[in-house]
Amino acid sequence: MIRHDLSHWPLVITVASGRATLDDMLAFTAEWNHWLDECDAFATLRIFTDAAALEHPEGSAQNAKKWLQEKGEAIRTQVMGMATVVPPAEYERVRRMNVEKLFGVPAATFQDLPSALAWLQTQVFEPRGRTLDAAAAKAAVAALAQ
Repeated sequence: MIRHDLSHWPLVITVASGRATLDDMLAFTAEWNHWLDECDAFATLRIFTDAAALEHPEGSAQNAKKWLQEKGEAIRTQVMGMATVVPPAEYERVRRMNVEKLFGVPAATFQDLPSALAWLQTQVFEPRGRTLDAAAAKAAVAALAQ
């Protein structure tokens, strides 16, 4: 299941748990299309609650590649940064993926939420004169993870 919270804009919070279906992934990219087409610059906090949430459903790789080709410029223009939190057991494997190179925006992978929020504050929000409400973001993550 993939759930979003936009109430802390320009921070988009996404929590994924369990194995996603191809329909889940298509809905996910449709949400991104809306944000990229209709909204101002934003940052993302992506939380993967378990190893299954990191798995890609069959057929999604081709769709993702096409989507990145179509939306790459918009992503580089509008996404201020991407913080990803993964289960500690998956950290070493996931951190080797070069998300920053793939998306062309500042990005980092973390084992815990406080580290991700600290990175977003110092590397993404503060340089733009913005403040991140870490307590509110933590509460939103907890609500989405239920």
